[in-house]
Amino acid sequence: MTEEKQKLEENSAEQPAEKAEASVLEEATRRVREQQEVAVSHTIVSEQELPQSRRMIVVEIAADEWTTRLDELFKDFQQNVALEGFRKGKAPLKLLQRRFMREAQESLAEKLVPAILKQYAEAKQTTLYGTPRVLEIDGEPGRPARLQIEVEVKPELNPTGYEAVSVEVEDVPVPPDLVERELEALRFRNAFFEQVDRPADANDGVVVDYKAVNAKGQTVDEGTDVFVHAESNAPLPDEVRAAVVGKKAGDEFEVEAAAPDGSKVKYVLNVKAVKQLRVPELDDEFAKDLGYENLEKLRQATAEMCLKRIEAEKMDRAFDAIVKQLADANDFEVPPSLQAQVERDLMHRDLRFMYATGRLPWQLRGQTREEYRLAVERDANLRVKGYLLLDAIGTKENIEATPEDIDAALQARAAAEGRKPLAVRAALEKARQWESFVEEVRFDKIREYILSKAKITWVAPKAAEDAQPATS
Repeated sequence: MTEEKQKLEENSAEQPAEKAEASVLEEATRRVREQQEVAVSHTIVSEQELPQSRRMIVVEIAADEWTTRLDELFKDFQQNVALEGFRKGKAPLKLLQRRFMREAQESLAEKLVPAILKQYAEAKQTTLYGTPRVLEIDGEPGRPARLQIEVEVKPELNPTGYEAVSVEVEDVPVPPDLVERELEALRFRNAFFEQVDRPADANDGVVVDYKAVNAKGQTVDEGTDVFVHAESNAPLPDEVRAAVVGKKAGDEFEVEAAAPDGSKVKYVLNVKAVKQLRVPELDDEFAKDLGYENLEKLRQATAEMCLKRIEAEKMDRAFDAIVKQLADANDFEVPPSLQAQVERDLMHRDLRFMYATGRLPWQLRGQTREEYRLAVERDANLRVKGYLLLDAIGTKENIEATPEDIDAALQARAAAEGRKPLAVRAALEKARQWESFVEEVRFDKIREYILSKAKITWVAPKAAEDAQPATS
């Protein structure tokens, strides 16, 4: 037996019996938590409003209900525990109750609270956020058990001022060459690689087979039909990418490159093909390939698409300004867990961009770390307020997503994804996202309603206002 193993076993043998007993209790309570939630007869004794959209609820559970369920937990525990001085399953129930009553009551409360709060939310027609906190359990024998539960609730709002909002919004500048730039981008999105019979230049792609061998002659990497291009993801070092320039189909050559650990690796490559990027000409043939009658029709469709995109951006700006004004005019506290979730979502979005750019989120915004944190906090607060206000306005104005609205949105999504509406709906239902989709349709209607009521004054963009005329 090694010294380390002996010490490990000695430490295990010295563990107090209470620790082993507690682990059995944890296992028993885990099984209780995993059981299907069952509604328990209860009474809401009192409710108290707290800051930050929280509420204290005092729940009373009949003595017999509480005692019966507590006994079931202890019986399960008794069958599995080996208490010091007793064989497994033979420890007296009263001894277990004296020693573990507090833990058992907490576990039972954890089991019963979700069903209680579900009924509470349905009765109050509200939404609960976050994880409820059981602050106090009074479970004296022979008396009804009382639980003090702190929950976060959707604020009860009576929004005002949304019927006649007046905002000034910066207009979206339209570059005079916007359509031509879109057409040029369309050409490159439809570009393709075509095989050519000549040496490769820096802009070409090259198809190779390769083998990488270390100093010991061992093969450490190899690949077949690997496409090497400046923008490809081929797992080859820069020395290899540079060496393919000037090579043609049939060439075999070797390149030495540095491995991540600093050692040298020899790459043996065989060029199988050279491919040139072909960008289609902007002409009638290109337009027909995309499904248009001629280039003029493609240009008209592109112009319409650009105008729709500009208009959508304008409406987004206007809506953001309206929501900010409504949030300032309808001040209320938001549920902390809801804000925290939005903050996490915003930071995750920024982190994904950081991984792509290599720059920290606050550097991207030109801020310090603390300035960034406060900015995210403000942004999340505004988003949560906006969401809750929109929901309250929709409720107040009886705005709902009708079957016709839902069907139209489903048709639009199906067309955008190139699928059938039934397939889209089946996918949403399978992912349990159908209700969220319906809620999005409702919120789109609320958004349209608010925009229709608002007075929007478009002002010149600051950059255009501040720009000085060129002088000769």
